[in-house]
Amino acid sequence: MRLFRLIVLSIAAGGALTACASNDPRRQPKLSAEARLQVAAAADAAGDTDLAIAMYTAAAEGEPGNIAVQLRCADGLARSGKISQARQLLVERLRTKSGQPDLLRALALVDLVAGQPDQAIAGFNKVLAANPADVATRVDMAVALDLQGQHSAAQAIYRQVLAATPDDAATRNDLAVSMMLEGRTRQALETLAPLEEADAAPQRLKVNLGILYAATGDDARSRELLGDRASDTELLALTRALARPVSGATP
Repeated sequence: MRLFRLIVLSIAAGGALTACASNDPRRQPKLSAEARLQVAAAADAAGDTDLAIAMYTAAAEGEPGNIAVQLRCADGLARSGKISQARQLLVERLRTKSGQPDLLRALALVDLVAGQPDQAIAGFNKVLAANPADVATRVDMAVALDLQGQHSAAQAIYRQVLAATPDDAATRNDLAVSMMLEGRTRQALETLAPLEEADAAPQRLKVNLGILYAATGDDARSRELLGDRASDTELLALTRALARPVSGATP
């Protein structure tokens, strides 16, 4: 892992010299925020979490006024499992950029990932107060409502979005998941089935379809879609939660 650190740091440093540093060999080369982000991504992919976090943090501190950099750093930290660090970064930036919608939405999403839907909803409300037409944030709000068990309210939002964009496969998938959580497996299947062959359908939609086919009795179709993604035991647990036993599976 030490060799990996040396390689990525050398590559980044080679492309990050400023014009002044190029003209003055006595100056130390300084990594740009973009170079640090590249190193962080490479370290993340290689499993070097400590280096990734250090680079994300340094990039954020290097350009505190660059919202895009802050968002990429917070996202990187969250994907590395460092939820508290991602939240702290966003909270600190909002102290100087109060009400900035992209930072507010990112903070609400971090709260959602952290299992705090109440805090997430409060954040989404702040974004929507400034821009009620923000479709992405409306869908995020619906997901938070689903996590609170407010499925009817969540489904009303999904349907409003789908009325304007009926081909939105991701939102249709979210609507079906909401129905699944409510125990309405047949309606969920009817919602997703028309998109089964759509090229733009997200993979998670087909996974959910596989679960729904099992839950509604079509085990063969379920296996075609799920393949090796779920064992008989795992599928049994899922479909039991949806109130239908799987034929041929053993507890």
